[in-house]
Amino acid sequence: MSERAAARSTLPAYEPASDSALFVNAVEKAMRVLAAFDAGSLPLCGIGLALMAAQPDAQQLMAATLALTVTMMARAVLVPSKAMRTFWLSWVAAAPVLATSILFHPTPIFDGIEPAFARLTMAVSTFLWLVIAVSLATVASRTIYGLRKEVREASEVGAYTLETKIGQGGMGEVWRARHRMLIRPAAVKLVRPGLVRGDPSLMLRRFEREARATAGLKSPHTVQLYDFGVTDDGTLYYVMELLEGMDLDALVTSFGPVPAERAIHILEQVCNSLDDAHQNGLVHRDIKPANVIVSRFGTEWDFVKVLDFGLVKLASARQSDSGVQLTADNSASGTPAFMAPEVVLGEQASDHRVDIYALGCLAYWLVTGKFVFEGESAMQVLIQHVQAPPPSASSRAELPIPAEFDALIHECLEKDPGKRPSNAASVQERLRRIALATPWTRDRAQDWWSLHAPALSTSRPVADVVLSQEERPLRVIKQAGR
Repeated sequence: MSERAAARSTLPAYEPASDSALFVNAVEKAMRVLAAFDAGSLPLCGIGLALMAAQPDAQQLMAATLALTVTMMARAVLVPSKAMRTFWLSWVAAAPVLATSILFHPTPIFDGIEPAFARLTMAVSTFLWLVIAVSLATVASRTIYGLRKEVREASEVGAYTLETKIGQGGMGEVWRARHRMLIRPAAVKLVRPGLVRGDPSLMLRRFEREARATAGLKSPHTVQLYDFGVTDDGTLYYVMELLEGMDLDALVTSFGPVPAERAIHILEQVCNSLDDAHQNGLVHRDIKPANVIVSRFGTEWDFVKVLDFGLVKLASARQSDSGVQLTADNSASGTPAFMAPEVVLGEQASDHRVDIYALGCLAYWLVTGKFVFEGESAMQVLIQHVQAPPPSASSRAELPIPAEFDALIHECLEKDPGKRPSNAASVQERLRRIALATPWTRDRAQDWWSLHAPALSTSRPVADVVLSQEERPLRVIKQAGR
């Protein structure tokens, strides 16, 4: 066990149950106060308008009835309420006005009408008007309350509330989300039913495999999975840690090729994630710049996280050739610019060394800013992966590359899997042994992030966030106690 792991194991477990209960109780008290205020305000408004109309003047009665109608509609629109609650509160508020029409308006409105009939006419007309007003308010409340409920439910996935869409692809989208009680942010990946192409059951099984594979890996350089499931409408989702940084595609595209020492620092961490996956019988099969994130992680800079195990392949000997296939028949899975020759040819015997080939392509991209092979179509690129010898990275790089590093990249790009490094651990060890004139240090990484991405290089201390959240329930308690 490492010293860091041993230190963590001695830390006392944080138990937020008491704070959570305090917050929930405070919110419940505040909601009860607001409900009582809502229950009393509308009837009091009805009584006030009835007192204004308590004189034998039909215009005053009509004005009071119209004012009450507007009040009912305003409450139905502004105050979230169930339809039955709106219905009964509206009738309680309407009762004083209806009583006023019966008790204080016996005078005939038109000449020649008997007083008794005039009183009945006034009461019936007021009652019918109030029926219309209560019905409109009830329908409006039901519609708006239902829409608000749908919107709220649509923005919630499990225990997480979706906040901002941060990415979208062909079959899914990624949202920034927050836990309802914890301060930990998260990223939620969704695959909605309408976005699924092909067999939905196959997509479900692939999505479930991605979640299970990611959750089973322990490398600190593999993205952590928090939750996984399917919503009532069939949307597939899993919740993973939110990474505040950028992928290698954006890094090189925005700032150009990286120095060899930084590329080595990044690749060592990618190897750590791949070695963990390979030792657990998993092959990633889609290593590419967009699936590798560099970010600030605690006090570490240029900390790497590998994600998107959606094309993961089981490499266990227990899996037979007749096992479950999670890709279409006769199709190659992956990204053309990073696809190993044996994958292009559809060889069934391909193993974890397809990730070693992709790792070489990734290293090539980092130091040159170019793909190993380029062409006018994906097919041309795939053919070159199978047939064409790769040009050396040093011949296309703007910055100097150590000869050992250049040779290692070329070895990872061998057509024959047997000539590549045997595993990710051996690649990692060789990367560590490369002599560097100027190693990539933590200070250099911090300076780079501060200069090029200052918004990502700073974050609010956790203590400040916790204290700000604790102030909110305290204010609620004070208000509820008044």
